[in-house]
Amino acid sequence: MRERERERERERERERSTHTLRSRRLQKIAWIYNPTDTMLRKRPAPPLLLSIALLLSSMLVSSSSQQRNATRHGSRSPSFGLDDYDVYEDSTVSTRTPPGSPPPLCQYDLCKDQQESCQKLALTLYCSCPGISGPFDPPDPPSLQSLSLENKGKVVVRWCAPSSTVTHYLVQVGGQDKAHEVSANRRMMELGDIAPGTEVCVEAVNSVGVSTRGSHSCKHFESSNSSETRLAIKLVLIGAAVVLAVGIVLALVLWWCRRHRKAVTRTANRGTDVVL
Repeated sequence: MRERERERERERERERSTHTLRSRRLQKIAWIYNPTDTMLRKRPAPPLLLSIALLLSSMLVSSSSQQRNATRHGSRSPSFGLDDYDVYEDSTVSTRTPPGSPPPLCQYDLCKDQQESCQKLALTLYCSCPGISGPFDPPDPPSLQSLSLENKGKVVVRWCAPSSTVTHYLVQVGGQDKAHEVSANRRMMELGDIAPGTEVCVEAVNSVGVSTRGSHSCKHFESSNSSETRLAIKLVLIGAAVVLAVGIVLALVLWWCRRHRKAVTRTANRGTDVVL
């Protein structure tokens, strides 16, 4: 029993010593953070007040450190506001298409001379070429637009590209053994002097093969003189047909009038015979 009591007394003494040590430490800390306070130096404050003072001092120290960091970052950062950032963001977004939306169609003209291929326009302008077949499909035949005399009496052929991938064109003139090769961006070619009635065909070529000839990719050359003579012949034939039709109508009208007169005279003669 005595040993137990002694142990209890020893524990109590330890607790008192630890308590006194804690209070002394708190008093020292309070004196360090509040050197101007003479009252705390002379009279030790209770533990509750010391803890409150420690909390307030830590809050003040943290707020002052945050303000210093903010001023340092503000001096290092460039001087522009949020409005400038919004303007920059809007400008960058407006120049690009929004994600998920389809790209715009390429400004590709099938009949324009010196026209780049739609595939090159799609790579440079980020647009799409719908309806144009790939390089591993045979090309469709081009459509021949005109074959006439233009520059100083020279025959010029013009065509429109097909909806296919084309590497170059072949212009075949009737009576000539070799075809003329033209680059893929061209839509016209000067043929020089060609006799009227000569057939001219345009073919599209790619890595797969050559397009087939059709009625819209070939045309016969007709000079202006031959076209004028044909027009004159057509006008003469039309005039002759009109004159013939008018003559037939007049003949029918005259025949009907004569027949009507004869019928009137016959009825008149029958009436006189009855009266007599």
